[in-house]
Amino acid sequence: MRQSRARSAYMRWIGLLIMAVVAALLPPGTAAGTAGGPELTVMTRNLYLGTGLDNTVTATTPGALVAAATQDWLNVVANDFPTRARALADEIAQARPDVLALQEVSLWRDQTPSDIVSGTITPNAGHVVYDFLAILRADLAARHVPYVAESISTNADAEAPRLDPSSANGVTDVRLTDRDALLVRAPLAGKITDPHNGHYAAQFTVPTFRGPVSFTRGWTLMDYRQDARTPVRIFETHLEVESPPQAAQVQVAQGNEALAIIAGSPYPAVVLGDFNSAADGSTTPTYANLTAALADGWATARPDDPGVTCCQKELLDSVQPFAARIDLVLTTWRTPPAQIDRVGTTPFRLRPPPLWASDHAGVVARLELQR
Repeated sequence: MRQSRARSAYMRWIGLLIMAVVAALLPPGTAAGTAGGPELTVMTRNLYLGTGLDNTVTATTPGALVAAATQDWLNVVANDFPTRARALADEIAQARPDVLALQEVSLWRDQTPSDIVSGTITPNAGHVVYDFLAILRADLAARHVPYVAESISTNADAEAPRLDPSSANGVTDVRLTDRDALLVRAPLAGKITDPHNGHYAAQFTVPTFRGPVSFTRGWTLMDYRQDARTPVRIFETHLEVESPPQAAQVQVAQGNEALAIIAGSPYPAVVLGDFNSAADGSTTPTYANLTAALADGWATARPDDPGVTCCQKELLDSVQPFAARIDLVLTTWRTPPAQIDRVGTTPFRLRPPPLWASDHAGVVARLELQR
């Protein structure tokens, strides 16, 4: 009997020693999960529309608008989304997230000749030049990691004329439609229910010589059921930028709207996206407002790592340090992710430009779902 008890104590001691050794060998940002808890891997990635749009937005004359739109279009072409999409697909195929949250899922269309110059101001160009969602999904399917788009928010939709010597009137209309999207790995599509999308009531509007222009921002959500005991709501968004001050105020209001939507969830929630509010508090109070109610996966798992995700230069043609952490994985529960990492933190090639898959880095997290 004594030998049996001694052996049992010895085996327990050996088990604890093995657990301690394993914990010490885990990579940074990794924690052993509670035994038996189902897991969900999520990823958030801003695809980058391909240009900054600042000059187009602030143009004060028809001539300035044409010049700015021409330069923006040249930037989009130079930033070559089909090539960037292959690099993005490589990242996603390696991480294999169950749920993929995407921002700036741009749809670029054109129309030749321009009808804006004759007075049409409603966006109506219909010829697709770049459909970021279709291009990326095709590249993922080619890597045998297909994804299904479950919820898409169609946001800002704007059109401007650019110079085009081949056009009958020397000008072609270029149309940008901004979208957010929530995707799921195709084998898991049956676990998704109740997809929704919408727009915020708070929107940033600027006056232009053609009239007020609103930069519509939205959100997407869906419910994921790993099993009957672990439903989770997944919410994704891309909030307004942090400047000028009027835009910052709109961003704060959008963040509060997002919190209200999340608070209405009947299930634990995972919140993903580009929030445009620096985690160090240096820009807007949106991050602080969000994390008063939600746990920041990066901060709980890697409190000493700044984890910056933004941003590279407009033409993706040089290497500069990321400076702010604005791409987040948030949860309504406080347990740290089992693992959380950044992707896209180094160029995918050294020449020629574009060197980066996006101007942002992405975040991928392995979460233990709450019963």
